[in-house]
Amino acid sequence: MDILQQDRREAAEQRQELCEIITRLQGELQATEENRAKLEDQCEQLQLKVRTLQLDWETEQKRSLSYFNQTVELEKERDQALRSRDSLQLEYTDCLLDKNRLRKHIAELQANLEQQQRELERERERCREQMQQSPCLNCSHLSLCSEDQCFGPCCSLDLDLSLQPVLRKTPPRGQNNENSEGSIYNSEENLLSSSKDSEKEINRLSTFPFPPCVNSINRRFHTEFDVESWGSDENDNIPGEQTEPSLWDSWTSLHSHLFPPDLVNLPPVPSGTSSPNVPRKPPSPCSPRSSPSTSPKLGRASLADDITIVGGNRTGIFVSHVKAGSPAEQCGLKEGCELLELDRVLFGGASVQLTQCTAEVAHFSLQCWTEPSSLKHQSNPEGYSKLRSELSSPSFAGADSFYARVNLNMEPHGDPPTLAVSCDDIIHVTDTRHNGRYQWCCSLVNRETAVPLQTGTMPNYNRAQQLLLIRLRKMSVEQKDFKKKMFVKKTSDRVRLVKAVDPTCRGSASSKQIFYTLSKRHEDHLIPYSLVKPVKVQTKRPVIFSPSLLSRRLIERLLQPAESGLNFNTCPPEPIQASEQKDKRIFLLDSCSPEQALGIRLESIQDVISQGRHCLLELGLPSVEALLRQGIYPIVIHIRPKNKKHKKLRKLFPRCGEDSIMEEVCQAEELQLETLPLLYYTVEPSTWSCTEELLEALRNAVHRQQGAVAWVELDRLQ
Repeated sequence: MDILQQDRREAAEQRQELCEIITRLQGELQATEENRAKLEDQCEQLQLKVRTLQLDWETEQKRSLSYFNQTVELEKERDQALRSRDSLQLEYTDCLLDKNRLRKHIAELQANLEQQQRELERERERCREQMQQSPCLNCSHLSLCSEDQCFGPCCSLDLDLSLQPVLRKTPPRGQNNENSEGSIYNSEENLLSSSKDSEKEINRLSTFPFPPCVNSINRRFHTEFDVESWGSDENDNIPGEQTEPSLWDSWTSLHSHLFPPDLVNLPPVPSGTSSPNVPRKPPSPCSPRSSPSTSPKLGRASLADDITIVGGNRTGIFVSHVKAGSPAEQCGLKEGCELLELDRVLFGGASVQLTQCTAEVAHFSLQCWTEPSSLKHQSNPEGYSKLRSELSSPSFAGADSFYARVNLNMEPHGDPPTLAVSCDDIIHVTDTRHNGRYQWCCSLVNRETAVPLQTGTMPNYNRAQQLLLIRLRKMSVEQKDFKKKMFVKKTSDRVRLVKAVDPTCRGSASSKQIFYTLSKRHEDHLIPYSLVKPVKVQTKRPVIFSPSLLSRRLIERLLQPAESGLNFNTCPPEPIQASEQKDKRIFLLDSCSPEQALGIRLESIQDVISQGRHCLLELGLPSVEALLRQGIYPIVIHIRPKNKKHKKLRKLFPRCGEDSIMEEVCQAEELQLETLPLLYYTVEPSTWSCTEELLEALRNAVHRQQGAVAWVELDRLQ
């Protein structure tokens, strides 16, 4: 019985285990069926996606086939356009050949006409010997003499020497040579007045004159230099009506010549100024503008074709290749030679210091090199090897290096587009012959830190001067339209009217000059770029305010708080004796009279600087140049008025002066700011609305400008 009971208990336990196993298997079966249902649903969804993707693939295949067909059609159209272009180019070439033949025919006809005119003159001379002279015959004779001569810019560089006897012909009795030449020019103007008036409106803003004459044909025949690669200098006069008298003198003085007076080193040639309404005397064939010696590759062939140069004003100009057996090789030139000076190549026998030239000026100067002995050079293998290593470096930007201040707004143009710059922007020029053309590669830099912001290309000096001339013309026309139509929006283009500095008047501040322009810059020429030098000032810089009428009140308010007195101090003006007024270390106030002169001594300013404080000065803008010549770099802060009536400034500082006086002073100082050889900081009227906000803006401006770079035009510190 015990055995049976034990077997029954074991059987019951086994049955219990089997029941648990069956229950567990049933649960697993149910879970498996649920997973199977889920997988079937997923399979159906995937099959649906597969069918959708197949449809999309078929659609994309059809679309790609359509694109391929369109591409084939476009290629056919492109080939057809290329064939059409080739045919048009052939036609254009034929037209050019026909034009050259016609020009030669015109030149022959012109020569025949001149010969017939000379015969006619001889016949008239015989008649004059037999009859009494008549004024009418004299005028007719002068008209015939002057009819075949062109004094336009297209012939200004190389007047035909065969026409000089006509211009220097002995005048009739009772007249001198000057009157005769003046009559010739007046007769020419009378004959060509109708054609000039018709061309005036067509070519008002053009940079090239038209139509060409026989002298322009001769110039193109003798001149092989690519003028288009650096901007033509032939736009000396832009046809158009006379505009504002204040701008007329600037336009008429903007003739672009080949070399600056820095290169020529000639004494100034006096030139009489005439009114725009009075006809000007035609240029003499012996004048600098018409001298063949200033034009490259006239007469004798240039030896520049025998050498290849590399480098710039930063590294020096070196010879990288010399043609074997050429005159350049015979005079001792070889690879690695540094070019120093080019003698007796310019008008007057002047020389060019190639060690101070940019790559652009050096390349252009060598076009006038015809005598092997006129080029001075030396062997400099170390400098050449250093330059070659820089050229092979991928980070090489250029062999030139100088900073320039832009004097006009320039929009991007060309392909690729040039840099978009505004007036008073600073550019760092690193290559003046970018891609072998007379075009500058430069970087637009931050005016406060001198860090490059954007790299691109800019027009060279000559092209920028043409843009400045055109900009002045457009601004004058828009100004006249604005006066006629008061509701026309005035132009926002800004131009900084700064004249070039006569090199004979430059001070000792510019230790090493840089010749960076192909233009002959007279002191009455407006310049598109100003050469500047970055100066990092370590000491505290003094502060000058504009308008100067606000200086005293601003200084009083800035020194009132206790915390401001720790950073600012002032030098009160003191009486100056008459014997000391010409002392360069004493800076006179603008408002003082010679009898009661007040000024500030340089020692007083230096004492405040040595204390580690900003010296707030009551000086005017004319004292900025004097401070710069003494090695003091002030912070110039201009407070721009809200409107022309300066109501906002007079409201805050009612005791600064009368309305008319303040308006005159503000207008005068705004003009002085344009010619200031130092970048200034402007406090806009939108940044302040009360006196406290203005004082806070001035404190922030002083703190910000103290850590900024001072950009100084050293050439203007005469």
